[in-house]
Amino acid sequence: MFLHLHRLIALLIGPIAPAFSLLIAGATIPGPESTAVHITTPTGMIHGTQLVPKSDQPPVALIIAGSGPTDRDGNSAVLPKPNNSLKLLAEGLAEYGIASVRYDKRGVAESASAVREEADVTFDTLVEDAALWVQPLQSDSRFSSVTVIGHSEGSLIGMIAAHTTGADAFVSIAGPARKASEVLRDQLRPRTPPVHNQFVNAVTKL
Repeated sequence: MFLHLHRLIALLIGPIAPAFSLLIAGATIPGPESTAVHITTPTGMIHGTQLVPKSDQPPVALIIAGSGPTDRDGNSAVLPKPNNSLKLLAEGLAEYGIASVRYDKRGVAESASAVREEADVTFDTLVEDAALWVQPLQSDSRFSSVTVIGHSEGSLIGMIAAHTTGADAFVSIAGPARKASEVLRDQLRPRTPPVHNQFVNAVTKL
């Protein structure tokens, strides 16, 4: 993920790149401040972590996790062990003077209580949640710009949220370039045949 971190940072800082040239070259910003943050929705609070480096008016990035029960740090209950991919991404950005917010999706980890019925959580709901995170960042005078970063399914969520809120930029990490039905079919294929067949039958009926 971090092989092209400099390229990602260049996209985030955009027109203020000259001021960050030393950072891109390898200088670091010490001591980012980590703060617990949340947004309030009609069904409950969604919790996250804000990481702000000690620099004047840094750009800020909203980091959106991928599909499944993936938390703010990029860890999932269905994976064998934690990888902390999104936490490491946030910390890597902070080293280059870029603030970030990452959050537990509704129904996951600390945001588990924001779901009353799992069937009520739709793709549109997740987009609305992401937009609710972007809006206060846009009005926060501490930040010079707001970029949305989405991983996998989070890329699709972030793409729409960035457009509807007028975010300054959008970055897709491993975002799907195929129909959601095709991606889900491939993800379910390694599982037991009944699960895969039930999904195929359901999609066919749509």
